[in-house]
Amino acid sequence: MNLLPLLFPETLLLVLGILFLWLMLAKKEFAAKIAHPFAVAGGATVVAGAAWALGFSGILFFSTYKVDLFSQGFKLALAGALLLTLFSSRAFRGIPENRRAEYYFFLCSATLGMMMMTSAVDILTLYVSLELSSYSLYLLSAFKNKARDSEAGIKYLFFGAAASGVFLWGASLLAGAAGSTSLVEIAKNTSGLIASPASLLGMLFVTFSFLFKLSVFPLHFWTPDVYESAATPVTGFIATASKAAAVAILARFFMMLPPFGGFISALAFLAFVSMTLGNCVALWQQDVKRLLAYSSIAQAGYIVVGLLAASGEGFSSVVFYAFGYILMNAAAFFVVCQVADDCGQDNPQLSHFDGLAERSPFLALVLLLSLLSLAGIPPLVGFTGKWILFSAAMNQGHWFLVLWAVLNSVVSLFYYLTLVKHAYLEKPKKNSAPFALTLPMKLVGLCLCLLIVFLGIFPNALISFAQQAISGGPLH
Repeated sequence: MNLLPLLFPETLLLVLGILFLWLMLAKKEFAAKIAHPFAVAGGATVVAGAAWALGFSGILFFSTYKVDLFSQGFKLALAGALLLTLFSSRAFRGIPENRRAEYYFFLCSATLGMMMMTSAVDILTLYVSLELSSYSLYLLSAFKNKARDSEAGIKYLFFGAAASGVFLWGASLLAGAAGSTSLVEIAKNTSGLIASPASLLGMLFVTFSFLFKLSVFPLHFWTPDVYESAATPVTGFIATASKAAAVAILARFFMMLPPFGGFISALAFLAFVSMTLGNCVALWQQDVKRLLAYSSIAQAGYIVVGLLAASGEGFSSVVFYAFGYILMNAAAFFVVCQVADDCGQDNPQLSHFDGLAERSPFLALVLLLSLLSLAGIPPLVGFTGKWILFSAAMNQGHWFLVLWAVLNSVVSLFYYLTLVKHAYLEKPKKNSAPFALTLPMKLVGLCLCLLIVFLGIFPNALISFAQQAISGGPLH
Protein backbone atom coordinates (compact mmCIF):
# COMPACT_ATOMS: atom_id res chain seq x y z
CA MET A 1 0.00 0.00 0.00
CA ASN A 2 1.30 3.44 -0.95
CA LEU A 3 1.22 5.48 2.25
CA LEU A 4 1.90 8.89 0.70
CA PRO A 5 -1.60 9.55 -0.73
CA LEU A 6 -3.20 8.44 2.54
CA LEU A 7 -0.95 10.62 4.68
CA PHE A 8 -0.42 13.47 2.22
CA PRO A 9 -1.90 16.33 4.34
CA GLU A 10 -0.04 15.17 7.45
CA THR A 11 3.20 14.75 5.46
CA LEU A 12 2.96 18.26 4.02
CA LEU A 13 2.37 19.71 7.48
CA LEU A 14 5.30 17.76 8.92
CA VAL A 15 7.61 19.02 6.17
CA LEU A 16 6.34 22.58 6.66
CA GLY A 17 6.97 22.33 10.41
CA ILE A 18 10.52 21.05 9.83
CA LEU A 19 11.19 23.98 7.48
CA PHE A 20 10.06 26.38 10.20
CA LEU A 21 12.38 24.62 12.64
CA TRP A 22 15.20 25.34 10.21
CA LEU A 23 14.02 28.94 9.92
CA MET A 24 14.28 29.33 13.71
CA LEU A 25 18.04 28.81 13.36
CA ALA A 26 18.40 31.47 10.70
CA LYS A 27 19.08 35.14 11.43
CA LYS A 28 16.10 36.80 13.09
CA GLU A 29 15.93 39.57 10.48
CA PHE A 30 15.89 37.08 7.63
CA ALA A 31 13.36 34.83 9.38
CA ALA A 32 11.01 37.74 10.16
CA LYS A 33 11.17 38.91 6.54
CA ILE A 34 10.26 35.67 4.81
CA ALA A 35 8.26 33.87 7.51
CA HIS A 36 4.80 35.14 6.57
CA PRO A 37 4.90 34.68 2.75
CA PHE A 38 6.56 31.31 3.31
CA ALA A 39 3.83 30.33 5.80
CA VAL A 40 0.96 31.39 3.53
CA ALA A 41 2.47 29.53 0.56
CA GLY A 42 2.95 26.44 2.74
CA GLY A 43 -0.60 26.70 4.11
CA ALA A 44 -2.01 26.93 0.58
CA THR A 45 0.00 23.84 -0.37
CA VAL A 46 -1.45 21.93 2.58
CA VAL A 47 -5.00 22.92 1.55
CA ALA A 48 -4.35 21.76 -2.01
CA GLY A 49 -2.84 18.50 -0.73
CA ALA A 50 -5.79 17.85 1.58
CA ALA A 51 -8.20 18.46 -1.30
CA TRP A 52 -6.23 16.09 -3.54
CA ALA A 53 -6.21 13.35 -0.89
CA LEU A 54 -9.94 13.61 -0.25
CA GLY A 55 -10.86 10.44 -2.13
CA PHE A 56 -8.23 8.14 -0.62
CA SER A 57 -9.02 5.70 2.17
CA GLY A 58 -7.30 2.94 4.08
CA ILE A 59 -6.36 1.52 7.49
CA LEU A 60 -2.79 2.03 8.67
CA PHE A 61 -0.39 1.17 11.49
CA PHE A 62 -1.94 -2.07 12.69
CA SER A 63 -5.51 -0.71 12.52
CA THR A 64 -4.80 2.28 14.76
CA TYR A 65 -5.19 4.95 12.06
CA LYS A 66 -8.22 5.15 9.77
CA VAL A 67 -8.19 7.31 6.65
CA ASP A 68 -11.67 7.73 5.17
CA LEU A 69 -13.99 10.41 3.83
CA PHE A 70 -14.93 11.43 7.37
CA SER A 71 -11.36 12.15 8.47
CA GLN A 72 -10.22 13.52 5.10
CA GLY A 73 -13.09 16.01 5.05
CA PHE A 74 -12.16 17.32 8.47
CA LYS A 75 -8.49 17.47 7.46
CA LEU A 76 -9.45 19.72 4.55
CA ALA A 77 -11.44 21.95 6.93
CA LEU A 78 -8.51 22.08 9.37
CA ALA A 79 -6.11 22.97 6.57
CA GLY A 80 -8.45 25.77 5.51
CA ALA A 81 -8.61 27.10 9.08
CA LEU A 82 -4.80 26.99 9.28
CA LEU A 83 -4.43 28.91 6.01
CA LEU A 84 -6.83 31.63 7.17
CA THR A 85 -4.94 31.94 10.45
CA LEU A 86 -1.60 32.19 8.67
CA PHE A 87 -3.01 34.80 6.33
CA SER A 88 -4.44 36.87 9.21
CA SER A 89 -1.04 36.86 10.92
CA ARG A 90 0.46 39.07 8.22
CA ALA A 91 1.67 41.97 10.38
CA PHE A 92 -0.11 41.48 13.65
CA ARG A 93 1.32 43.37 16.61
CA GLY A 94 0.29 40.70 19.11
CA ILE A 95 2.91 38.30 17.77
CA PRO A 96 6.52 39.28 18.54
CA GLU A 97 8.41 39.77 15.30
CA ASN A 98 11.42 37.83 16.49
CA ARG A 99 9.23 34.79 17.23
CA ARG A 100 7.37 34.51 13.97
CA ALA A 101 9.05 31.25 12.93
CA GLU A 102 8.26 29.64 16.29
CA TYR A 103 4.69 30.90 16.07
CA TYR A 104 4.14 29.35 12.65
CA PHE A 105 5.81 26.11 13.75
CA PHE A 106 3.39 25.67 16.65
CA LEU A 107 0.44 26.44 14.39
CA CYS A 108 1.60 23.63 12.09
CA SER A 109 2.18 21.17 14.94
CA ALA A 110 -1.24 21.96 16.47
CA THR A 111 -2.92 21.37 13.12
CA LEU A 112 -0.97 18.16 12.60
CA GLY A 113 -2.18 16.87 15.98
CA MET A 114 -5.79 17.76 15.13
CA MET A 115 -5.55 15.99 11.77
CA MET A 116 -4.24 12.91 13.50
CA MET A 117 -7.14 13.09 15.97
CA THR A 118 -9.68 12.81 13.16
CA SER A 119 -8.09 9.55 11.95
CA ALA A 120 -7.23 8.00 15.31
CA VAL A 121 -9.16 4.78 15.98
CA ASP A 122 -7.08 3.58 18.89
CA ILE A 123 -6.80 5.02 22.38
CA LEU A 124 -3.00 5.33 22.12
CA THR A 125 -2.94 7.18 18.79
CA LEU A 126 -5.84 9.33 19.96
CA TYR A 127 -3.97 10.33 23.13
CA VAL A 128 -0.72 11.10 21.29
CA SER A 129 -2.50 13.29 18.73
CA LEU A 130 -4.57 14.97 21.46
CA GLU A 131 -1.44 15.92 23.40
CA LEU A 132 0.41 17.12 20.30
CA SER A 133 -2.38 19.55 19.43
CA SER A 134 -3.07 20.57 23.03
CA TYR A 135 0.46 21.51 24.07
CA SER A 136 0.97 23.47 20.87
CA LEU A 137 -2.19 25.43 21.66
CA TYR A 138 -1.06 26.05 25.24
CA LEU A 139 2.15 27.63 23.96
CA LEU A 140 0.35 29.66 21.30
CA SER A 141 -2.14 31.05 23.80
CA ALA A 142 0.73 32.45 25.94
CA PHE A 143 2.85 33.69 23.06
CA LYS A 144 2.71 37.37 23.98
CA ASN A 145 4.99 39.01 26.52
CA LYS A 146 2.37 40.25 28.98
CA ALA A 147 1.87 38.77 32.44
CA ARG A 148 -1.91 38.48 32.04
CA ASP A 149 -1.51 36.61 28.78
CA SER A 150 0.93 34.17 30.37
CA GLU A 151 -1.51 33.68 33.24
CA ALA A 152 -4.29 32.72 30.82
CA GLY A 153 -1.96 30.29 29.08
CA ILE A 154 -1.06 28.66 32.40
CA LYS A 155 -4.77 28.34 33.26
CA TYR A 156 -5.33 26.70 29.89
CA LEU A 157 -2.44 24.34 30.56
CA PHE A 158 -3.73 23.32 34.00
CA PHE A 159 -7.29 22.77 32.78
CA GLY A 160 -6.01 20.87 29.76
CA ALA A 161 -3.68 18.70 31.82
CA ALA A 162 -6.57 17.80 34.12
CA ALA A 163 -8.74 16.95 31.11
CA SER A 164 -5.96 14.75 29.70
CA GLY A 165 -5.65 12.93 33.01
CA VAL A 166 -9.40 12.34 33.10
CA PHE A 167 -9.25 11.06 29.51
CA LEU A 168 -6.51 8.57 30.40
CA TRP A 169 -8.44 7.38 33.43
CA GLY A 170 -11.61 6.86 31.43
CA ALA A 171 -9.83 5.30 28.47
CA SER A 172 -8.02 2.84 30.73
CA LEU A 173 -11.37 1.74 32.19
CA LEU A 174 -12.82 1.22 28.71
CA ALA A 175 -9.74 -0.60 27.45
CA GLY A 176 -9.64 -2.82 30.53
CA ALA A 177 -13.30 -3.77 30.17
CA ALA A 178 -13.05 -4.43 26.42
CA GLY A 179 -9.62 -6.07 26.55
CA SER A 180 -8.32 -3.83 23.76
CA THR A 181 -7.26 -0.24 23.10
CA SER A 182 -8.86 -0.33 19.65
CA LEU A 183 -12.01 1.77 19.34
CA VAL A 184 -13.35 -0.74 16.82
CA GLU A 185 -12.98 -3.60 19.30
CA ILE A 186 -14.50 -1.49 22.07
CA ALA A 187 -17.47 -0.71 19.79
CA LYS A 188 -18.08 -4.42 19.19
CA ASN A 189 -18.62 -4.93 22.91
CA THR A 190 -21.14 -2.12 23.41
CA SER A 191 -23.80 -4.20 25.19
CA GLY A 192 -21.26 -5.60 27.64
CA LEU A 193 -19.82 -2.16 28.34
CA ILE A 194 -23.24 -0.69 29.10
CA ALA A 195 -23.78 -3.38 31.75
CA SER A 196 -20.46 -2.58 33.47
CA PRO A 197 -20.35 0.33 35.97
CA ALA A 198 -16.61 0.77 35.39
CA SER A 199 -17.18 1.08 31.63
CA LEU A 200 -19.95 3.60 32.15
CA LEU A 201 -17.59 5.64 34.31
CA GLY A 202 -14.96 5.36 31.57
CA MET A 203 -17.40 6.62 28.95
CA LEU A 204 -18.30 9.52 31.21
CA PHE A 205 -14.66 10.51 31.77
CA VAL A 206 -13.72 10.26 28.09
CA THR A 207 -16.72 12.34 27.08
CA PHE A 208 -15.82 14.83 29.82
CA SER A 209 -12.36 15.37 28.31
CA PHE A 210 -13.74 15.86 24.79
CA LEU A 211 -16.35 18.34 26.00
CA PHE A 212 -13.48 20.37 27.43
CA LYS A 213 -12.14 20.86 23.89
CA LEU A 214 -15.59 22.00 22.79
CA SER A 215 -16.01 24.44 25.73
CA VAL A 216 -19.23 22.91 27.01
CA PHE A 217 -20.40 23.87 30.53
CA PRO A 218 -18.95 23.24 33.13
CA LEU A 219 -15.67 22.87 31.23
CA HIS A 220 -15.81 26.33 29.68
CA PHE A 221 -13.95 28.39 32.31
CA TRP A 222 -10.75 28.61 30.30
CA THR A 223 -12.45 29.91 27.17
CA PRO A 224 -13.09 33.64 27.89
CA ASP A 225 -9.63 34.21 29.42
CA VAL A 226 -7.78 32.42 26.63
CA TYR A 227 -9.83 34.09 23.89
CA GLU A 228 -9.14 37.49 25.43
CA SER A 229 -5.44 36.99 26.17
CA ALA A 230 -4.21 35.08 23.13
CA ALA A 231 -3.11 36.93 20.01
CA THR A 232 -6.20 37.51 17.88
CA PRO A 233 -5.13 35.16 15.02
CA VAL A 234 -4.51 32.45 17.64
CA THR A 235 -7.95 33.07 19.13
CA GLY A 236 -9.44 32.65 15.67
CA PHE A 237 -7.52 29.41 15.23
CA ILE A 238 -8.79 28.04 18.55
CA ALA A 239 -12.33 29.13 17.66
CA THR A 240 -12.27 27.31 14.32
CA ALA A 241 -9.75 24.48 14.01
CA SER A 242 -9.83 23.35 17.64
CA LYS A 243 -13.64 23.23 17.69
CA ALA A 244 -13.77 21.31 14.39
CA ALA A 245 -11.38 18.69 15.78
CA ALA A 246 -13.49 18.40 18.94
CA VAL A 247 -16.64 17.85 16.86
CA ALA A 248 -14.87 15.17 14.80
CA ILE A 249 -13.72 13.18 17.81
CA LEU A 250 -17.05 13.53 19.65
CA ALA A 251 -18.96 12.36 16.58
CA ARG A 252 -16.64 9.39 16.21
CA PHE A 253 -16.95 8.48 19.88
CA PHE A 254 -20.75 8.73 19.95
CA MET A 255 -20.99 6.67 16.79
CA MET A 256 -19.01 4.06 18.67
CA LEU A 257 -20.93 4.28 21.94
CA PRO A 258 -24.21 6.17 21.49
CA PRO A 259 -25.44 7.99 24.63
CA PHE A 260 -28.32 6.30 26.43
CA GLY A 261 -30.62 6.72 29.44
CA GLY A 262 -29.17 8.93 32.14
CA PHE A 263 -26.20 9.74 29.90
CA ILE A 264 -28.58 11.46 27.45
CA SER A 265 -30.22 13.40 30.28
CA ALA A 266 -26.85 14.58 31.58
CA LEU A 267 -25.73 15.74 28.12
CA ALA A 268 -29.08 17.45 27.55
CA PHE A 269 -28.61 19.34 30.82
CA LEU A 270 -25.10 20.43 29.81
CA ALA A 271 -26.39 21.60 26.43
CA PHE A 272 -29.22 23.49 28.14
CA VAL A 273 -26.88 25.31 30.53
CA SER A 274 -24.19 25.95 27.87
CA MET A 275 -26.66 27.66 25.56
CA THR A 276 -28.18 29.71 28.36
CA LEU A 277 -24.96 30.70 30.09
CA GLY A 278 -23.09 31.53 26.90
CA ASN A 279 -25.80 33.75 25.44
CA CYS A 280 -26.73 35.51 28.68
CA VAL A 281 -23.17 36.38 29.71
CA ALA A 282 -22.31 37.51 26.17
CA LEU A 283 -24.97 40.22 26.50
CA TRP A 284 -22.79 42.12 29.00
CA GLN A 285 -19.44 41.91 27.21
CA GLN A 286 -17.60 44.97 25.90
CA ASP A 287 -14.49 43.07 24.79
CA VAL A 288 -15.30 41.59 21.38
CA LYS A 289 -13.06 38.55 21.83
CA ARG A 290 -14.75 37.70 25.15
CA LEU A 291 -18.12 38.21 23.45
CA LEU A 292 -17.16 35.67 20.79
CA ALA A 293 -15.84 33.35 23.52
CA TYR A 294 -19.23 33.21 25.24
CA SER A 295 -20.84 32.88 21.81
CA SER A 296 -18.69 29.77 21.24
CA ILE A 297 -19.91 28.30 24.55
CA ALA A 298 -23.51 28.75 23.37
CA GLN A 299 -22.65 27.29 19.96
CA ALA A 300 -21.14 24.25 21.71
CA GLY A 301 -24.54 23.71 23.34
CA TYR A 302 -26.20 23.69 19.91
CA ILE A 303 -23.68 21.11 18.67
CA VAL A 304 -24.37 18.84 21.66
CA VAL A 305 -28.10 19.02 20.79
CA GLY A 306 -27.25 17.54 17.38
CA LEU A 307 -24.99 14.89 18.89
CA LEU A 308 -27.81 13.82 21.22
CA ALA A 309 -29.82 12.70 18.19
CA ALA A 310 -27.29 9.81 17.97
CA SER A 311 -28.48 8.96 14.47
CA GLY A 312 -27.04 9.16 10.98
CA GLU A 313 -29.06 12.31 10.40
CA GLY A 314 -27.83 13.81 13.65
CA PHE A 315 -24.15 13.07 13.04
CA SER A 316 -24.28 14.33 9.44
CA SER A 317 -25.98 17.54 10.61
CA VAL A 318 -23.21 18.03 13.17
CA VAL A 319 -20.57 17.61 10.44
CA PHE A 320 -22.40 20.15 8.27
CA TYR A 321 -22.67 22.61 11.14
CA ALA A 322 -18.97 22.18 12.02
CA PHE A 323 -17.96 23.16 8.49
CA GLY A 324 -20.34 26.12 8.55
CA TYR A 325 -19.09 27.11 12.01
CA ILE A 326 -15.52 27.31 10.71
CA LEU A 327 -16.64 29.68 7.95
CA MET A 328 -18.71 31.90 10.27
CA ASN A 329 -16.02 32.24 12.92
CA ALA A 330 -13.23 32.64 10.37
CA ALA A 331 -15.11 35.55 8.78
CA ALA A 332 -15.78 37.18 12.16
CA PHE A 333 -12.16 36.90 13.29
CA PHE A 334 -10.95 38.06 9.87
CA VAL A 335 -12.61 41.39 10.63
CA VAL A 336 -11.58 41.43 14.30
CA CYS A 337 -7.93 40.96 13.26
CA GLN A 338 -8.10 43.96 10.92
CA VAL A 339 -9.77 46.17 13.54
CA ALA A 340 -7.34 45.10 16.27
CA ASP A 341 -4.37 45.77 14.01
CA ASP A 342 -5.79 49.19 13.09
CA CYS A 343 -6.49 50.35 16.66
CA GLY A 344 -3.18 49.01 17.95
CA GLN A 345 -4.84 46.91 20.65
CA ASP A 346 -5.04 43.15 20.77
CA ASN A 347 -8.34 43.33 22.65
CA PRO A 348 -10.69 45.48 20.56
CA GLN A 349 -13.75 46.78 22.39
CA LEU A 350 -17.17 47.37 20.89
CA SER A 351 -16.31 51.06 20.55
CA HIS A 352 -13.40 50.24 18.24
CA PHE A 353 -15.96 49.06 15.66
CA ASP A 354 -17.72 52.45 15.60
CA GLY A 355 -18.21 53.64 12.05
CA LEU A 356 -16.70 50.53 10.47
CA ALA A 357 -19.23 50.76 7.61
CA GLU A 358 -17.95 54.25 6.75
CA ARG A 359 -14.28 53.35 7.03
CA SER A 360 -14.59 50.01 5.20
CA PRO A 361 -18.00 48.97 3.81
CA PHE A 362 -16.46 45.65 2.76
CA LEU A 363 -15.24 44.69 6.26
CA ALA A 364 -18.59 45.77 7.70
CA LEU A 365 -20.37 43.48 5.24
CA VAL A 366 -18.13 40.52 6.14
CA LEU A 367 -18.82 41.15 9.82
CA LEU A 368 -22.56 41.51 9.23
CA LEU A 369 -22.85 38.24 7.31
CA SER A 370 -20.75 36.29 9.82
CA LEU A 371 -22.72 37.54 12.85
CA LEU A 372 -26.14 37.06 11.25
CA SER A 373 -25.10 33.56 10.25
CA LEU A 374 -23.96 32.78 13.80
CA ALA A 375 -27.35 34.01 15.00
CA GLY A 376 -29.10 31.67 12.54
CA ILE A 377 -30.68 34.23 10.20
CA PRO A 378 -31.78 32.89 6.77
CA PRO A 379 -30.63 32.35 4.11
CA LEU A 380 -27.11 32.01 5.53
CA VAL A 381 -25.26 28.80 6.35
CA GLY A 382 -25.84 29.23 10.10
CA PHE A 383 -29.59 29.08 9.59
CA THR A 384 -29.39 26.00 7.37
CA GLY A 385 -27.02 24.30 9.80
CA LYS A 386 -29.27 24.94 12.79
CA TRP A 387 -32.34 23.86 10.82
CA ILE A 388 -30.97 20.40 10.01
CA LEU A 389 -29.30 20.16 13.45
CA PHE A 390 -32.53 20.85 15.31
CA SER A 391 -34.61 18.73 12.90
CA ALA A 392 -32.43 15.71 13.67
CA ALA A 393 -32.84 16.32 17.41
CA MET A 394 -36.63 16.72 17.11
CA ASN A 395 -36.87 13.44 15.21
CA GLN A 396 -35.38 11.78 18.29
CA GLY A 397 -37.86 13.44 20.64
CA HIS A 398 -35.74 16.31 22.02
CA TRP A 399 -38.50 18.86 21.53
CA PHE A 400 -37.94 20.91 24.67
CA LEU A 401 -34.19 21.18 24.07
CA VAL A 402 -34.76 22.33 20.49
CA LEU A 403 -37.33 24.91 21.62
CA TRP A 404 -34.87 26.23 24.19
CA ALA A 405 -32.12 26.36 21.56
CA VAL A 406 -34.36 28.41 19.26
CA LEU A 407 -35.16 30.82 22.10
CA ASN A 408 -31.44 31.11 22.84
CA SER A 409 -30.79 31.93 19.18
CA VAL A 410 -33.21 34.83 19.56
CA VAL A 411 -31.31 36.02 22.65
CA SER A 412 -28.03 35.83 20.75
CA LEU A 413 -29.39 38.32 18.22
CA PHE A 414 -29.14 41.06 20.83
CA TYR A 415 -25.39 40.93 21.29
CA TYR A 416 -24.64 40.12 17.66
CA LEU A 417 -26.74 43.10 16.56
CA THR A 418 -25.08 45.29 19.20
CA LEU A 419 -21.80 44.77 17.38
CA VAL A 420 -23.54 45.40 14.06
CA LYS A 421 -25.01 48.62 15.49
CA HIS A 422 -21.54 49.87 16.37
CA ALA A 423 -20.33 49.07 12.88
CA TYR A 424 -23.22 50.63 10.95
CA LEU A 425 -24.96 53.22 13.14
CA GLU A 426 -22.20 54.74 15.27
CA LYS A 427 -19.96 57.46 13.90
CA PRO A 428 -16.24 56.76 13.53
CA LYS A 429 -13.79 58.48 15.84
CA LYS A 430 -12.17 61.67 14.66
CA ASN A 431 -9.12 61.24 12.46
CA SER A 432 -10.12 57.64 11.69
CA ALA A 433 -8.70 56.84 8.29
CA PRO A 434 -10.30 54.31 5.92
CA PHE A 435 -9.00 50.76 6.09
CA ALA A 436 -6.36 49.96 3.52
CA LEU A 437 -7.12 46.45 2.32
CA THR A 438 -4.87 44.65 -0.10
CA LEU A 439 -6.28 42.65 -3.00
CA PRO A 440 -5.54 39.26 -1.35
CA MET A 441 -7.35 40.41 1.79
CA LYS A 442 -10.37 41.45 -0.25
CA LEU A 443 -10.36 38.11 -2.07
CA VAL A 444 -10.24 36.14 1.19
CA GLY A 445 -13.10 38.17 2.67
CA LEU A 446 -15.11 37.81 -0.53
CA CYS A 447 -14.63 34.03 -0.59
CA LEU A 448 -15.80 33.74 3.02
CA CYS A 449 -18.90 35.84 2.31
CA LEU A 450 -19.78 33.87 -0.82
CA LEU A 451 -19.40 30.54 0.95
CA ILE A 452 -21.56 31.67 3.89
CA VAL A 453 -24.33 32.73 1.52
CA PHE A 454 -23.94 29.96 -1.06
CA LEU A 455 -23.93 27.08 1.43
CA GLY A 456 -26.97 28.58 3.12
CA ILE A 457 -28.99 28.71 -0.12
CA PHE A 458 -27.53 25.62 -1.81
CA PRO A 459 -26.48 23.27 1.01
CA ASN A 460 -27.19 20.00 -0.79
CA ALA A 461 -23.61 19.32 -1.88
CA LEU A 462 -22.21 19.72 1.65
CA ILE A 463 -25.13 17.82 3.19
CA SER A 464 -24.56 14.98 0.75
CA PHE A 465 -20.84 14.98 1.58
CA ALA A 466 -21.60 14.85 5.32
CA GLN A 467 -24.06 11.99 4.83
CA GLN A 468 -21.54 10.01 2.78
CA ALA A 469 -18.84 10.61 5.40
CA ILE A 470 -21.13 9.32 8.15
CA SER A 471 -22.64 6.44 6.17
CA GLY A 472 -19.11 5.24 5.42
CA GLY A 473 -18.85 4.56 9.16
CA PRO A 474 -15.77 6.07 10.75
CA LEU A 475 -15.43 2.89 12.78
CA HIS A 476 -16.28 0.22 10.23
